[in-house]
Amino acid sequence: MYRRSDVVLIPFPFTDLTAVKTRPTIVISIYHETRSELLLAYVSSQVSKAHPPLDCLLTNWAEAGLPKPSFVRPKIAAIEPTLVVHHVGHLSAPDLLAAENCL
Repeated sequence: MYRRSDVVLIPFPFTDLTAVKTRPTIVISIYHETRSELLLAYVSSQVSKAHPPLDCLLTNWAEAGLPKPSFVRPKIAAIEPTLVVHHVGHLSAPDLLAAENCL
């Protein structure tokens, strides 16, 4: 069972739905406790392309299991938990709060 703040790898769809890329995402909702889907937010390590305050830079990215400095972007996907490729870690409380504020 996944929980809010978990960092998971999923096949995240491109916005034009032409392809998917396996990438880290953050579980942003406990929606899946009443429905089967997980609500997830996009994570990227291309921090030079981040646009605060729209995007949220993660302070404790290494603690979350991410290999590089990263940010959360308000691109949301709903997926079945069976599509999770790997559970990476979870956001620190301050990073989760900052991400929620950006969302």
